[in-house]
Amino acid sequence: MKNKLAFFTLALMGLILSGCNKEVPMPASAKFSTNIQNNTLGTKQPFTVYLEDAEGEFLAYFKGDNEGTSWGTGFGIPVDPGADSLSISAYGIEGTFTFTLVATSYGNWGETVEQDIQSIDIQVVAEE
Repeated sequence: MKNKLAFFTLALMGLILSGCNKEVPMPASAKFSTNIQNNTLGTKQPFTVYLEDAEGEFLAYFKGDNEGTSWGTGFGIPVDPGADSLSISAYGIEGTFTFTLVATSYGNWGETVEQDIQSIDIQVVAEE
């Protein structure tokens, strides 16, 4: 009985280990476009980000309207990698803000990272 249990345990471990393969990360692209004209918006004007060319295991955007929502210092908002577009709320104040999309994929059990970052500067002006 002990021999059968040992055999089945070893066989199960062999199956598990043979199924664990290191894989290269899937491509990551943060390519996007918007409906913003000349990179200028009014203070109460929302905008749309089109994601047809964005790909990766994980996508996140950074609106860039304060330190907590800026790439490099804040936290991004996760995006469904299958989404075609995003509706982004308006900036409430005037200024120049950097909108950033980050695409990330992992491979080789987390040892390899593929990442792409795309940003645009958006000038927000008072509405007339």
